[in-house]
Amino acid sequence: MNVGAEERERVSTFPFKLFLLGFLLVFVGVIVLIAAAVLQGDQANISGVVAVFVGPVPIILAAGPYAPFLVVLAVILTIIGFVVFFLMRRGAARL
Repeated sequence: MNVGAEERERVSTFPFKLFLLGFLLVFVGVIVLIAAAVLQGDQANISGVVAVFVGPVPIILAAGPYAPFLVVLAVILTIIGFVVFFLMRRGAARL
């Protein structure tokens, strides 16, 4: 089955749009965090989490009073990321 040029173009732009959406969400999240820190002043309870991927293994570090919740959230988002990656890879292999 021959896939038309239009179909290939539509499929090839989807990962780029997904990347831009992720970048936009991170950017908006950083802006919201900065605004919240400025508005809270000295009363802020600051928590943070970092997820670093070394190959297929995620390393998740967290600090602050909400660290356990943030670690669980990071693990859930990591699992969702892997599922989306494998589904997109399977879809690209069919083309």
